[in-house]
Amino acid sequence: MPIKIFSLQFYTQSGDLKPPTYFYYGLLFLARTWALLIISVASRETGNKLLAIFYPDKTHFYLGLTSGLIAIILFLLAGRDHDKHPFICKLWQHAYPFLLLSICFDLALQLYYLYLDRFQYSIEASVQLVLVIWLLLLCVRGKHLKASFKRVGS
Repeated sequence: MPIKIFSLQFYTQSGDLKPPTYFYYGLLFLARTWALLIISVASRETGNKLLAIFYPDKTHFYLGLTSGLIAIILFLLAGRDHDKHPFICKLWQHAYPFLLLSICFDLALQLYYLYLDRFQYSIEASVQLVLVIWLLLLCVRGKHLKASFKRVGS
């Protein structure tokens, strides 16, 4: 299998291939419940009201936190210099399937929420469903993303 070579701008100082930009936007999308949690904690007076607007059922809130946990961990691992941290390097090399698992879990949640609403149309559900399917397709087909999870020279 030939090695794909990318432009120098896509590599770190230590020679690791940086993930593409859409990877970080995708992680932010997957961790949207965590972002809402941080916003609600920061605004103490209206925090509970804010959570109640987006997540009337607390179970959905906890499922959203669970689905975004892998995205938070990947976001923390992505910014590391893997040459200086061999353990983090090993974690990073095995993280791609977990990214796909997180996306599929979010997709399953979106479909479950649509099922609970008897598949009635809403713009919020449609946008989230399109974004998660788009993210899944980008991650499955993206050669740059797949290559960024491999160690240089392997």
